Amino acid sequence: YLGCLSYLDKKPADAAEHFSKAILLSPDFADAYYQLALSQLNDNKGADALITLDKARKRFPETFLLDFYSGLACGEQKDYAAALRHLTAAEVLAKATDPKLLDREFYFQLGACYERTGDYTNAEGSFQKCLTLSPDWAEACNYLGYMWAERGVELDKARELIEKAVKAEPKNAAFVDSLAWVLFKQNQPEQALKFALQATELLPKPDPTVYDHLGDIYATLKQTSNARQAWEKSLSLEANEQIRRKLEDIGKP
Repeated sequence: YLGCLSYLDKKPADAAEHFSKAILLSPDFADAYYQLALSQLNDNKGADALITLDKARKRFPETFLLDFYSGLACGEQKDYAAALRHLTAAEVLAKATDPKLLDREFYFQLGACYERTGDYTNAEGSFQKCLTLSPDWAEACNYLGYMWAERGVELDKARELIEKAVKAEPKNAAFVDSLAWVLFKQNQPEQALKFALQATELLPKPDPTVYDHLGDIYATLKQTSNARQAWEKSLSLEANEQIRRKLEDIGKP
């Protein structure tokens, strides 16, 4: 109970401590393992969550939550192939036992995992299922729209989805950047620039992708000096060979 309260209070470290104690006192209480793993995931400790879930796997039968949380933990560790194995196993289990478990959050996570493994067809299918369950969910609208924009496909649909996300959360820097990017992909760099600059102002902290996009837009508009500054900013935040080559190609001031 104390662990649940800590979780509800957004104190994942405290919740993890309570659930760890619950496991020591009642090692056959399966739900305590799942709640501990969830608390560890909420504390960005995917490796710890995997250890917890491995202990549960050795003690209890396979369940939806066991595979779903394992998928999230592997994803947090950027092991997307393993994450996909767990998430697809969770989907099979849920379909056989309790299809209601396959909610918008599940299909969002599955879609993101497919996208990160380069399986764009299944990613699109998963996000479409997610949006069928929750058509106005801004996070899913933005993800699918940006995925299409990044690949230069379904640009009209991508823009429609991203505009819906921005309308829902107009101060979300990631969504505004997505709008800039889809406009850029639609060969509207002047409009794109307005939103790209707005995205940089809305960022809670500088983001390399946003500044990379800004550089590309400036370069298309022949604003070479501004493009160079944006790419240099991006490169200062995160090493990126592609951006380094852009700077080489654009030349020195």
